[in-house]
Parts: sequence; C-alpha cells; structure tokens
Amino acid sequence: MQHALILNRLIPETGLDGRVEQISAVTHDGRSVRFESEPEQRINATTLQFQQTPLLILTDQLLEPFPGMLQVPPQALIAVVPMASADIAALLDRQEGDRLLEAVSAQLC
Repeated sequence: MQHALILNRLIPETGLDGRVEQISAVTHDGRSVRFESEPEQRINATTLQFQQTPLLILTDQLLEPFPGMLQVPPQALIAVVPMASADIAALLDRQEGDRLLEAVSAQLC
C-alpha cells in the first residue's frame, strides 16, 4: 500500500437497485475522495459503507483528476487500519492528523 488517508465523512451512493455503487468521502484536511466501483467489483464500497468515522485507510491506487479531488478506482486494494475511531478523533482534535499520516507513510516505504 502506498497511500494513507484519514476519512472524516462517508456518503454511500446507491443505484436504482438499492445497492451501494460508489462512496464519496471527505478527508481530515477537506479533500473529496470518490471510491469507484463496477457491477462486478463492489468490494471497496461494501467495505466502507458501514465503517465508523473518522477512520484511517490504506490504498495502493490514488488518482487526482482535479486539484483537491481524489479518486480510488474499482480495482484498487484498500485496507481499513484497525484503529479506534475515538483514538483517531482525539488525534484530529489535537491537530495531529498529518503527523499520523506521516508516521504511517514512513512505514509504507
């Protein structure tokens, strides 16, 4: 995994059949992230739709089609880091979100 993100908000987007097709999210620093899916590949949307925020995720693919707008393609591998939301919230309250991401990113190299 090459990228780490702290997500503060998740917005599931459903299709006409009621299934979650995409997840829109907002990072701790205000950027928009869209987790894309395809009819035969919805595992990332399924993984994220019931997570409590804030949460820390890792992904192997992260695109930036426009400044401040991030996109995770359907084929990307994501992992939710097993860290309590309350612990992440406490770090964010102390303005230490970027330090958390730096520490995680250093371990990914």
